[in-house]
Amino acid sequence: MLRKYIKNDKTLNLAEWALAIISAVIISLFVRQFIFTTAVVSGPSMAPTLNNGDRVIINRIAMRLESPVYGDIVAFPYPANPDDKHIKRVIGLPGDYIDVYDNRIFINGELFLDGFSLDGVFLSGDMTFPLIVGEDEYFMLGDNRSNSKDSRFASVGLIKRENMIGRAWLRFIPLNSIGIVR
Repeated sequence: MLRKYIKNDKTLNLAEWALAIISAVIISLFVRQFIFTTAVVSGPSMAPTLNNGDRVIINRIAMRLESPVYGDIVAFPYPANPDDKHIKRVIGLPGDYIDVYDNRIFINGELFLDGFSLDGVFLSGDMTFPLIVGEDEYFMLGDNRSNSKDSRFASVGLIKRENMIGRAWLRFIPLNSIGIVR
């Protein structure tokens, strides 16, 4: 198609390269905006699942197609600094009754045991418990319960689904830990 407009082979070759580069940039911007993005884990709040400095791919489409479920690891903007992405685990869904006391979490009256709250060190936060998770809201916790700013704290609070960026899908840095995030 370009050959019809450009007679010089050098100019044609340059135009084809320019078109390829522009197309690649447009496609990558589209993918980053609507399908996948990346995030860097900052701090120890998701250890041992994710560690400080880990880089993960966030699946944006997942939030558009399905509601989050228990155990999903989700990225969302930190309310106090929206440029900062937080990564936490969903443990409370809309309508859930959450209570936190005696270093334990109760969801709908049942003791919540997921293997991350067993160290005996636990932050209760400054939220008022018990609470009921509102419509389209989620209660989020870091896996390192003794060192995580999450939904137990008013500065984070309950996270609205519309504010969720997406599900953490794949850790790609460090190279020796590449794998699906669970």
